[in-house]
Amino acid sequence: MKKLIFLFLIFVSLESLGQQFLWTTNKVGLFQGSEIKVIAVDKVQNKLLEYFESYDNYYDGTGYTKDGFFREFEGNNRNLESDNKNWEYFKKSIYSINELTISCVKSNLGSGSSILILIVKKDNIDCISFSNEISRGFISTSNGRIDDKKTRFMKFYKSLIED
Repeated sequence: MKKLIFLFLIFVSLESLGQQFLWTTNKVGLFQGSEIKVIAVDKVQNKLLEYFESYDNYYDGTGYTKDGFFREFEGNNRNLESDNKNWEYFKKSIYSINELTISCVKSNLGSGSSILILIVKKDNIDCISFSNEISRGFISTSNGRIDDKKTRFMKFYKSLIED
């Protein structure tokens, strides 16, 4: 969970080095001052399969209500103070979302890149992170029957976007 918290903090910090906003499904966007490519929700599955095939691991940061999500991240990071404009803008953006919005950021943590997917619905937030680093709680995308793992991953993803 600590790795996911760290990746998420990079996700909302516009000053982070090595960060690239890849795409979103919401033209309004979640990030102040960012110009980001907008893709259709039905294109997200192909993007996730690309990441699944490119990275060795993914991390499941799913199952949050919006309030629970912010309690978790603010409780685990003392740097998220109310005067942090990026954080406050991000929170306001998240709370204003009432329809499925999926956003993607690529970050380089110095030892390789990571992809962070944020899935926001009216009441919930889910995060999925792809990485080649092994940390506590990782789920391998390799080892074993890759087609079975892809199928299971896609069922998992579809369960997150369905109402």
